Amino acid sequence: MNEKVTIAIEKRENLSGSAGKKLRKIGYIPGAINRKGLESVSVKIKKDELMKNVFKYGKNYLFTLDLGGQESYAAMINEMQYSPIKGEVLNVVFQQVSVTEPIKFNLNIKIVGKEAIELKKLHFVQQMDKILVTGLPQDIPDSLEIDVTDLNLNDKVCIGDVKFPKGIETEIEADKIVLVINETRLDDTIIEDVSDDKNSEAVTEEKQ
Repeated sequence: MNEKVTIAIEKRENLSGSAGKKLRKIGYIPGAINRKGLESVSVKIKKDELMKNVFKYGKNYLFTLDLGGQESYAAMINEMQYSPIKGEVLNVVFQQVSVTEPIKFNLNIKIVGKEAIELKKLHFVQQMDKILVTGLPQDIPDSLEIDVTDLNLNDKVCIGDVKFPKGIETEIEADKIVLVINETRLDDTIIEDVSDDKNSEAVTEEKQ
């Protein structure tokens, strides 16, 4: 079981958009806690505390949200909304969960060993970028790692090849393909080079 990590939260009374902007200006992030069968709880959280814990433990971690010592919620981050231009966090939504009831969760796939594949003039094509798993909230990892270092041309990784942490399972068929190793073609490189040139031009234009 993961260590208990507590994040302090405060009740949020004013739910208007302008109130949210004011909160962000003074270092808070507006948020909500969704509860099964109950009304959601509107809260505010200090940005520094939230981001420090997200960076350290990941978005899928089971946090304890402490409401001034009066109430506490075992919850996971369900969604974080970001501004399209600056990428700043605008809002956070938590989902209250039970530590004794398994939940379903879409886990991101993290590819390890990309450099080794590229040295072989190969690349991988992902058929899946997330895997739906079931497990207790406290056992859910931040992502699922797949190591492609030793793979060669035409090799593939199926669900049955993925190493799931203890207590984590999936209902997806074992022969479902996650990724395939293909040969890097010349036109793939040309497309990438053209894309890089366009990006460079865009940056140059912005600076002028």
